Amino acid sequence: MNMNVWEIAILKSIKSLGGEANLQKIYERLPDFIQLTEEAKRIEPKWGNRPLYQHWVRKYISNLCKNDELVWISRGNYSLPEKV
Repeated sequence: MNMNVWEIAILKSIKSLGGEANLQKIYERLPDFIQLTEEAKRIEPKWGNRPLYQHWVRKYISNLCKNDELVWISRGNYSLPEKV
């Protein structure tokens, strides 16, 4: 699977947090692995007054889960899959 820079940054963020993390921890760690542009940090009223990048993260996490690159644990909590 070809991953984009956001998906790679999300996976690196989770790995750096011990392989499991909630959305808030991912949002906090993400700038260590990807530069957040002014556009990415723009507050978006139609998506809950959150920065635009948080919407992107949720979209990419959904894609990662669908592709078995990430495991959904519970609402807003994710882990890296165990490699066999």
